[in-house]
Amino acid sequence: STLFITLSSIHEDKLQQLNQARKVFADVCHEGSYHFKEVDDLAQCHAAWVELELRQENWDEALSIARQSVVPSTTKVSKGLSKSLRLWNLLLDLEESLGTVQTARDAYDRSLDLKVATSTHVMNFATFLTDRKYFEESFKAYERGVDLFAFPHDGAICIWKTYLQAFLDRYQGTQMPRTRELFDRCLETCPPESASEFFILYGAFEEQYGLTKRALGVYERMCTTVPSEEKYTAYQLYIAKTVHYLGVTATRVIYERAISALEDVAAAQMCCAFSQMETSLQEIDRARAVLTYGAQMADPRRSPEYWKEWHEFEVAHGNEETFREMLRVKRGIQAAFSTVNYNAAEMGAGTDTAGGTTNGAADDTLTNEEALNMIANREGVNVHEPQPRIGGFVQGKRTAEMADLGE
Repeated sequence: STLFITLSSIHEDKLQQLNQARKVFADVCHEGSYHFKEVDDLAQCHAAWVELELRQENWDEALSIARQSVVPSTTKVSKGLSKSLRLWNLLLDLEESLGTVQTARDAYDRSLDLKVATSTHVMNFATFLTDRKYFEESFKAYERGVDLFAFPHDGAICIWKTYLQAFLDRYQGTQMPRTRELFDRCLETCPPESASEFFILYGAFEEQYGLTKRALGVYERMCTTVPSEEKYTAYQLYIAKTVHYLGVTATRVIYERAISALEDVAAAQMCCAFSQMETSLQEIDRARAVLTYGAQMADPRRSPEYWKEWHEFEVAHGNEETFREMLRVKRGIQAAFSTVNYNAAEMGAGTDTAGGTTNGAADDTLTNEEALNMIANREGVNVHEPQPRIGGFVQGKRTAEMADLGE
């Protein structure tokens, strides 16, 4: 293709022979004087011919050549031109700028029928119709796009976002059932890792035009749908919206659900936020109970900020007894999180027997329970001591290492 394009440019630029330049492309593109192995080589010749006519300001001829280039043909190489993305991009641009609204719509429809259109073409088609006040036709274009590019295709996210925003800009709150149906359709098939932005858009729509209850329901649904790494942020948003509309006390149930649903590290952070909320309401006992519960998920060696939070809480609101209780719980939790297997000989359990050899049990490893009891005795902690429970909080989480440790 480079050879023919260069030959045509010589006739056009150096020899000033436009007819000869056109004849070069006509022989290659229409007469089939040379058979290309690759479809894209022939497509480049068609595109170069169109650009030649555009340089000469022969707009109608350029548009005609572009239209003919994507007409299905019977030859093997020419047959592939009807699905050449290079030629379709060129044709659609020319139809928008040189053609009529009807011819541009026909070209876009053909590209969608042949399934050569990309997600960008779908959005360009819809924008083209919207600019000319064909709003419902543009929504039909979006519908064809979401059918053609369904999740988990990358283009589906862009099409749905543009579609929903265009629909909201057009109708705002005047088409509530239809708008909700669109959001529900989108979220029904949307992968969890991509759903958060659609939930936020849906929630904002309900806040502005719908009902507060529905908006909070959307945020609650988001918390249960998004992947685990996004749940903490989702619950923070849900709690903030609940505080805004229903008040602080309405968030207690949400905090409990969040702590149950989150991983240990995130749940410990949520316990800190829960405790701060209770402290702001002067519910000191409830705040302390939350911190006590959350301690089982906060390893003092890996989550020092949690224990710093509890330390500052006791300094501000506790007494000597509660402070000592916090230290006792901290030692117990640190012992429970210890994953080191203590060898009996290292702990002094094995003694030399007659003949200078050690007892066979000295080579055995202590079980987790035995090691926990040994560490607790050394630290002066009673791991079986029951702790008072305060009602109104979620059921305690227990890991395998903490099966025998009170909350």
